[in-house]
Amino acid sequence: MRICVYTVLLGGYDTLLEQVVAANSKADFLCFSDSQNLVSETWRLERVDPLLPQDLHRSSREYKILGHPVLQQYDVTICIDASVLLRSTPEQIVAQLLPEEFDMALLAHSYRDTVLDEFDEVVRLNYDDRFRVYEQLTDYAVHFPAALDARPLWGGMLIRRNTQHVADAMRIWFYQVLRYSRRDQLSLPFALQAAGLTPHVVELDNFQSELHEWPVIAGRKVVQGKAPAFAHGPMVAELRRAVQRIKELEAQLADCEPAAVAALRNRIAQQAAEIEEGFAERVRLEQNIEGLRRRQWELEYVAARRSSMSRRIRKYARALAVKLTRGRLLAGKR
Repeated sequence: MRICVYTVLLGGYDTLLEQVVAANSKADFLCFSDSQNLVSETWRLERVDPLLPQDLHRSSREYKILGHPVLQQYDVTICIDASVLLRSTPEQIVAQLLPEEFDMALLAHSYRDTVLDEFDEVVRLNYDDRFRVYEQLTDYAVHFPAALDARPLWGGMLIRRNTQHVADAMRIWFYQVLRYSRRDQLSLPFALQAAGLTPHVVELDNFQSELHEWPVIAGRKVVQGKAPAFAHGPMVAELRRAVQRIKELEAQLADCEPAAVAALRNRIAQQAAEIEEGFAERVRLEQNIEGLRRRQWELEYVAARRSSMSRRIRKYARALAVKLTRGRLLAGKR
C-alpha cells in the first residue's frame, strides 16, 4: 500500500514544519506551495499556482480537498494542516485510524457538539465574512437541517483512500467552499451526507495525542484568516437554536417519569419537614440559651451584691475595731 502525507502552503500563511517521523517511514511527504524559496529536509516540494490568486485561502482548499494529479499514484493519502506535527509514522496512523471497511477517517471535533455551534464560533471569531456565513447557515437550516445537527469534524487531518466515492464527496465539499464559507469544517458534514459517504470518526483529542500535535505554529500570518466583524444574524438561525433548545428540554422531561417525579416530591417534602423540625429545635435551643444567659446574669448580680456587702462589712468591722482600741487606750490613761 502506497501512502502519501501532504500539506499545502500558499502565500506564506505558515512556515513549513519538519516531520521527523519521515525518517522512519516509507511514505512520501509532499508539500504543495507557490513559494520559490521554500526548502525542507523532510518534505518534497511541489510547485503549484493558486486557483484564485486573490483568494489564497480557497486556493489552498483546492489541494486540501481535491488533491493533485500527482496523488493519483497513492492508495491512501493523509492531508494535514501545516501546523500539525506528526508523532507517529503514516503507516501507524493508517493502521490505527482507517479500518479496511472505511474509505475515509476523520477526527471528531474535541470542543463543539454540533455544526451549528461551529457556525456561531466562526462568526464570533470573525473567521469569515458573516454575510456569506449566514447565507450558508440559512440554506442549511431551511433545506439541510441534518447538516446543522451533525457532530462537527476536525479538518486538520484527512485520511482518505483513492476511490471514486471519496472523490465524489470531495467535489461536493469543494463546491460548498467555493459557494459559501471558506471555513471548510462548516460544509464537511453536509458533503459527506450528500454523497452518502460514512467516514470512520475517531474520538481523539484534536490538540494532542500519541499520533500528532496541533497547533505547532511558527510565523503564522493570523490576520489572513480574519474577516471584518458585523453585528447581525438571520432569524432562521435563531429559530434553529430555539428548536435545538426545545429538543434538549423535551429530552430532560422524558427522563422525568411519574415515579421519579413522585419520589422527588417525597424527598422535597421530607427535607422541608426536616428543615421545619430543625427550625423548631433551633428556636427551643435559643430560648434555653436566653434563659441560661438571664440566669447567669442574675447569679453574677447576686455575686456582685454579696461581694459589695462583704467589702462594706469588712470596712465597718475595721472601723469598729479602731474605735474599740481607742476606747481602751483612753480608759487606761485614766
